[in-house]
Amino acid sequence: MLARVVTFAIEGVQATRVEVEADIRPGLPAFNIVGLADKGVREARERVRSALANCGFEFPQKRITVNLAPAYLRKIGPCFDLPLALAVLVAAGQLESERLEGCAAVGELSLTGELRPARGALAFAEGLVTERLDRLVLPSSSAGEAALVPGVAVVGVCDLREAVDVLRGRATASAPSDVAVESGAIAQEQLDLGDVRGHSALVPAFEAAAAGGHNLYLHGPPGTGKTMLARRLSTLLPPLSPSEAIEVTKIHSVAGLHHGQGLMSSRPFRAPHHTVSAAGLVGGGAPPMPGETTLAHHGVLFLDELSEFSRASLEALRQPLEDGRVTIVRGQQSTTFPSRCMLVAASNPCSCGHGGRHCCCSGADLARHRRKLSGPLLDRIDIAIAVQRPSARSLAQDSCPASADVREGVVLARQRQERRYARFGVFCNAQAPAALLRDCVDASPAALKLLSQLHDAHCLSARGHSRVLRVARTVADLQDSDKVHREHVLAAAALRFEANSPQAVAA
Repeated sequence: MLARVVTFAIEGVQATRVEVEADIRPGLPAFNIVGLADKGVREARERVRSALANCGFEFPQKRITVNLAPAYLRKIGPCFDLPLALAVLVAAGQLESERLEGCAAVGELSLTGELRPARGALAFAEGLVTERLDRLVLPSSSAGEAALVPGVAVVGVCDLREAVDVLRGRATASAPSDVAVESGAIAQEQLDLGDVRGHSALVPAFEAAAAGGHNLYLHGPPGTGKTMLARRLSTLLPPLSPSEAIEVTKIHSVAGLHHGQGLMSSRPFRAPHHTVSAAGLVGGGAPPMPGETTLAHHGVLFLDELSEFSRASLEALRQPLEDGRVTIVRGQQSTTFPSRCMLVAASNPCSCGHGGRHCCCSGADLARHRRKLSGPLLDRIDIAIAVQRPSARSLAQDSCPASADVREGVVLARQRQERRYARFGVFCNAQAPAALLRDCVDASPAALKLLSQLHDAHCLSARGHSRVLRVARTVADLQDSDKVHREHVLAAAALRFEANSPQAVAA
């Protein structure tokens, strides 16, 4: 008898439909799984055999062949255990096939038949909507997460026996427990910009970066507060929208970092060590897994000590920063991950870290340090500011405003941008393509003339030209201005060219 059960495989962060076909024929006892299954899926034979016996079902002593279709798609992980067991039961005549119509199943079985949490429950639920199926049977510990997707009928079960009873109508699955929106990373929420002393002059640059989603580069001697400031940037960002929260939660669930802990409400903040490989930064491995840029999607990716990262790792960032996604090709498999994040980088001015008159580096050391900082990568950074050592007086008297106060202006500026780009699927100025920017920026003739002068005077690339205009648009949004004027371009140029004042840029 032939049985067919629908399940899903994870490709990147998306769920792809897979059909589990089971056929039982007379012959020597055997259990074969075909369809490009990895070792973890092939090991399901032993888990399914033990789970069926321990739940009171009869394991067929015949020739069992299971096909995972489509055969060109690699099947990875233990979440095929439950659909495999259900397919064997249907093929053996122990479960009616009509009970599984319009139903999909995912879950890892223990030897006793209990179901363990499923990685990527949100992605499976979205796949159910895409395939227009009626129900999703999965472990009860992951049911609340899957129920976050609207319009999904989730059936949470604790073990294989309960799954069969629910499908037969002999038992009623308990409603998925309400999964509240989690408060986010507690340690990150405890940070506040108001804790910073001596750097109030840098607050406008951080406000502009947060308001427009712009990449930020901090450089200065060690101990001046670069890392402290960078770690507080995420506290200035607006909260995640419902669609962004689901997307971020799905990514972290697929990566195995988030299991039934609620919908993420805080924007992610990732700070990998400088020894991270290129695959760890942008994604890779076998199977391809999300990297730090994807885990920071809709949040902040902080690279401290930028010059200490390997050249290969930094060069790998160029495409994700430009396109908002990264495509990993391994063998015959191509996987795309979203990676639209804010890059915040910090670096010392030289190898010894001091720079200026206290520097003890030779000319060769300085040249070597500069070569480590990729020019094309720095060209993709919108705002660059120097963080100088604060004086003793400013440390005692100069305090920055609280994060909540700065965030109010950021939220208002983001709302203006959302209204401007509502028809184009863009949420902030940093995401706007160059063609869209030209149509929506609404710059005055004086502002465009000054931008052309800056383009020639500072040898800007075409990318740099657009990025100055994006920052100018953000500055105008913060000032509640519908039009970009000359002073907004001056402010944006001062942030990009590290000038001390707009007058210095104009000169």
